[in-house]
Amino acid sequence: MKHCRYLLPLLVILPLLTACDSDDMDEDAIYTFTGHTIYSFCAETPHLQAFADIIQRSGQQTFFELYGHYTTFAPTDEAIDAYLREKGWDYDHLTTEQMQKIVYNSTIKSDDKAYLSEDFQEGSLASVSLSDRWVTISFATNEAGERVIHVNKNAAIVSLDNEVHNGVVHVVDRVVEPSEETLLNVLKEREEFSLWAQAYEASGLDQTMNDLYDPDYASPYLTDGIYIDGWYFKVCTRCKQGWTMFCEPDELLSTLGATDLPTLEQLVSTYYGTSHLGEYSHAENPLHKFVAYHILNRQMSTSNFLYTGEKTATTYQPKRYEWYETCLPNRLMEIKAGNQINTRRGGSYVGINNQASNIDAVNGFIHTLTDLLVYDEDVMRNDVLHKRLRFDVYALAPQLTNNNIRWQLTTLQGYNGYSMTPDFCGDYIHFSDVTNVKLWASDGWTCHHGDEMVFKGWYDVTFRMPPVPPGNWEIRLGYNAEDWRGIAQIFVDGQIAGIPKDLRINNGGTGPDPRVGYVADDQTPDNGVENDKLMRNHGYMKAPNSIYTPGKGISRDLFYCLRIIIGQYSFPEYAPHYFRAKNVHREDREFTADFLEYIPVDMIRDEDRE
Repeated sequence: MKHCRYLLPLLVILPLLTACDSDDMDEDAIYTFTGHTIYSFCAETPHLQAFADIIQRSGQQTFFELYGHYTTFAPTDEAIDAYLREKGWDYDHLTTEQMQKIVYNSTIKSDDKAYLSEDFQEGSLASVSLSDRWVTISFATNEAGERVIHVNKNAAIVSLDNEVHNGVVHVVDRVVEPSEETLLNVLKEREEFSLWAQAYEASGLDQTMNDLYDPDYASPYLTDGIYIDGWYFKVCTRCKQGWTMFCEPDELLSTLGATDLPTLEQLVSTYYGTSHLGEYSHAENPLHKFVAYHILNRQMSTSNFLYTGEKTATTYQPKRYEWYETCLPNRLMEIKAGNQINTRRGGSYVGINNQASNIDAVNGFIHTLTDLLVYDEDVMRNDVLHKRLRFDVYALAPQLTNNNIRWQLTTLQGYNGYSMTPDFCGDYIHFSDVTNVKLWASDGWTCHHGDEMVFKGWYDVTFRMPPVPPGNWEIRLGYNAEDWRGIAQIFVDGQIAGIPKDLRINNGGTGPDPRVGYVADDQTPDNGVENDKLMRNHGYMKAPNSIYTPGKGISRDLFYCLRIIIGQYSFPEYAPHYFRAKNVHREDREFTADFLEYIPVDMIRDEDRE
């Protein structure tokens, strides 16, 4: 490739780009071009001429001159030369599709901001690229002891934070290219996962995880936005799918005596039984169950397991945890802050090797474990999961994670939130055709993660609650009481749960209501102990201490933030449970779901306020 073919007029001459990191980078290596756009910065910067030319030839120049919030990882001329040699492509004969692939993989367009180095953390950025793929960030140290930031594991950033009028340019030494290989092929390419690749393929689960979009979802929308009650909401025209896989490397498995499929099957049969030995693809086979418990049906990097939004950016740090259902039916996995899996009361847990995780595949991410991960029946039932389990309603459906709706609602510009069809979330959340759905959020709203799911009209909505271990459990609904709510009849597993619930009682406009019995803790002689008992007798609880809203404080101190006690239930076996709410009031009223809780009945007496 001859650089003179795409050399553009140089109005600004910059020094050679050198390796750097965001903390120790020389001031002279950071450039801010007032008035420049992504395109003009690349066009006028030495060593970015090929990328600028590809933007222009692919028909994207106008796009990169528009106002917006773009983050571009621009490859140097040398990086593009190397990329084309690897592909066997000729620069002068690149197709429009090939050029757009380079440009789209390199660029993120987000609603609220471009990503500077101060926004980087180990894992994926919050917005996907123009190719609809996650962009991951990782940190390493070079031979000189300097920190190096990598994009998608292999493209080192050599110049950070070049701010322009419509975003920021980070210069990289390789073309950013997400993997086009499936999880299985990526495992096969990595020597450290040779046994895991064999187990995954033998289980047959790989055959069920190749569709990138739900083939059964047919969108009724002609555009990506619809109006509800005069407000504009974004909608998905396709339903994206993805997976997260946790894997033990061969070195770890060999220390446990597993060096091939038979010895691995023997190792895990201690936890999963001995049914159908040797039939690895059978759902009851122990090896099959072992593999299935390592897979989540939502695509998440290590930075996406837990909420990290504005409600954590305060001096008050709420507890952060999630429980996700795995591909082993009706079995949960707990993930806590620090990427700790299935933490026991004594403090032990299965860890994740962050440096060897966020391995990209076209249909998901692979994360490396530091210990053996199994569903130990005794440990999970009597320790890890024998506690209060609080689920944000947005955590119930993997579709809300896979389509980048969860935790992204506060950053939308031009929309008031998302909406969805009755079948978008499959069995996880479904509702009647006459139901209007609003998925919205605000960092100033007093909800669990600042987001709220609202159902309006003659709604009839059912949530598939996560499957908990067999036992006696109490179920609760967390919500904000408001005068625009309505009255809903609640059902659990198809059975009526008491009298209809009026979500208007105790709203901010009328204040505390005797039917609830709320009295602020600081207005009682015992810091609210007896008042908690009184409220339970009325079927209510104060909101948790661990939900915090900047400017408003903890939710327990807000009388309109409540939990309704739905009832106590005995579950004889592992199975999902269904929470249904039906409008029995007026068409113009709404039902809101913030979070749902399970708690073992034997723990209620000593329950904390978190």
